[in-house]
Amino acid sequence: MKRILQSIAVISLCLAALALPARAQAPLQIYPDQGVGVLSEDPGSGERWSTSVFPFGNYVGPVSGDDVFCRTYLHFPLDGIPAGATVQSVRLYVYVDDFWPGSGGAPMSAYPVTADWTGVDWDDMSTWPALGGAVATTDISPTEGWYGWDVTPLVQGWLDGTPNHGLAVAAADLGSTASNWAAARRLTAGDPATRPYLEVTFSEPTPTSPPPPPRPTETPQPPPPTATPQPPITPVPTSTPTPAPVLLPETGAGSPSAADWLLLIGAGLGLLAGLAGITSRRALAEAHKAAERV
Repeated sequence: MKRILQSIAVISLCLAALALPARAQAPLQIYPDQGVGVLSEDPGSGERWSTSVFPFGNYVGPVSGDDVFCRTYLHFPLDGIPAGATVQSVRLYVYVDDFWPGSGGAPMSAYPVTADWTGVDWDDMSTWPALGGAVATTDISPTEGWYGWDVTPLVQGWLDGTPNHGLAVAAADLGSTASNWAAARRLTAGDPATRPYLEVTFSEPTPTSPPPPPRPTETPQPPPPTATPQPPITPVPTSTPTPAPVLLPETGAGSPSAADWLLLIGAGLGLLAGLAGITSRRALAEAHKAAERV
């Protein structure tokens, strides 16, 4: 019965643990382990790519008059998210402090990258890694600060097994310069505080107490040795003590009767009388002898 009650208690604890709500965690910030910004036209100074300047958008070159396309590629490691965690939301944040032309604005989108990339020496747009469909779009204005995109489905897919090749930020219409506008994190490129990052909000199951360790199996003890039965002890009969013999007159084997006692008393009295008579006669004889000597 005791073991049955213990089993019921353990099962109840397990069911209660399953019913517990997931434990919320503080948002996790993940920074890119790889990043590069690319430009389809020679900017006139510097390189067409940078690991610190992150441009995105499409515009018409003010000097060349050619269409110019910009993209920023970012890769984020996800090993900081605990295994089995439930992702509630993921937002990509990019700091913007430079715009051209200065007025206006344009929608910008976040895209999944579909192939591995190493990220530098891209002076030819045809070598840029291909992008999948946009997962989120945000309007960017000529106001300095942080802009965000909800990329929860994309990151959840990576956690579920889809290859993580990173993402890219580019114009909502990849092949058009109709908006004629682009932006970048450029003026504060050397400031770690303006690095792009993912903000991940997730929950993980509440840890449960481990089940109690199994009770050690008791080693059965051998039964105590059986005592060899002893033969019953035959009691030795106790001899009845023989009473001391009563000395009785030889005149009879039984107890003397009243008549016998009277005869004995009479004989004793006669004997005493005879003795007294003998004593008296001796006394008289002694008296006569004494008189004659006088």
